[in-house]
Amino acid sequence: MEYDNPINFIKDLKSQHRSIISTMCDIDSQDGGASNIRTSVEKLNKITDLLFNHLEKEDKQLYPTLINAKETQDLGKKYYYDMERLSCIAIDFFKKYCAHNEGGKIFVEDFVNAYSLFKGLLKTRIKREEAELYPAFILLQSGVLDSEVLNYIHEQERKVSIKQKNVIVCGKDPLTVDALALTLEIAGHKVTSTHNTNRVLSLIESRSSDLILIDLSENNKELGDLVTNLKMQLKPDAQIVGFSRTAVNKELEHNLAININDFIPNATSDIEGFSNTIGQLLTK
Repeated sequence: MEYDNPINFIKDLKSQHRSIISTMCDIDSQDGGASNIRTSVEKLNKITDLLFNHLEKEDKQLYPTLINAKETQDLGKKYYYDMERLSCIAIDFFKKYCAHNEGGKIFVEDFVNAYSLFKGLLKTRIKREEAELYPAFILLQSGVLDSEVLNYIHEQERKVSIKQKNVIVCGKDPLTVDALALTLEIAGHKVTSTHNTNRVLSLIESRSSDLILIDLSENNKELGDLVTNLKMQLKPDAQIVGFSRTAVNKELEHNLAININDFIPNATSDIEGFSNTIGQLLTK
């Protein structure tokens, strides 16, 4: 697929990015933040068409171009796979809380949690797209994606592959687990996720794991026994990190920290911060 002006095409996508981020900043800075549900939903509804128009442009124009060119095929496939999953999360979020919510009751905590996950994923993705995907597209369409540039891209991918860490994300809340797993994959980690805590032990038996992330929001005996068993079976340098979907009291946080390597409370409120924390733990 040829473009009369690939730079203008990317400028249009970036302009849509700015509109989406601007709306989220408006929600965050309004009185009550995202917990002001009525106003938040009104603002999100205003960008529904824009967001899905943006996703459609990338789906039908950007990714096919990159995937069909051998120079950018692997890069395009990786982003396309991530975008499919992000699109599913976005569609579920908007169907549940925004345009298609026909008078359904919305709980503040549920909405704020889902919004935080959606916002964090989108912002992380936008940064990666503008830093990696869009420049590759412009170079390809401009005919200057020569062998030296390709060699550089492949070398960077090789370095990322060597440094890639194996992470398992476990928790009973599908939205949280899927969103956190996708965030870590976008950050370059190799991630396996499960909503069934009983599968974690079998997963670590079948692969070498560097870090196990477990949702300890409920903190029951079953999870305590799981952590104990994991500590006995994991390789010595592997880490067990707990997280919660909400804030926890200091006593509980202290008790959790005794049995695990680290604990991240209220992980869903700041996806970018969560991803950075995991990155730092994996480089210890």
